[in-house]
Amino acid sequence: MTVNLKLRQGLKEYRHKLELGLIETPQKLDPIEKAKQNPRSLRFAINAKCFECSGFERPEVKNCEFHDCPLHRHRPWQNKASV
Repeated sequence: MTVNLKLRQGLKEYRHKLELGLIETPQKLDPIEKAKQNPRSLRFAINAKCFECSGFERPEVKNCEFHDCPLHRHRPWQNKASV
């Protein structure tokens, strides 16, 4: 059995279990909730602070114009090629 076929079969089984209610749908956490769950993670702390500062909007973090902020170079969701 090829890897691709195994992946398809696994995905099919996963979707079937979701339909039957045997597993819960994974929840997507916002950056602040992730930081609370992982208090020792610097990356999650920076993501949460930038998310909060931007008014809880990811596009605003990406387009942040506060160049004097110490986290500006490390902000999440930015195109690394343009930095």
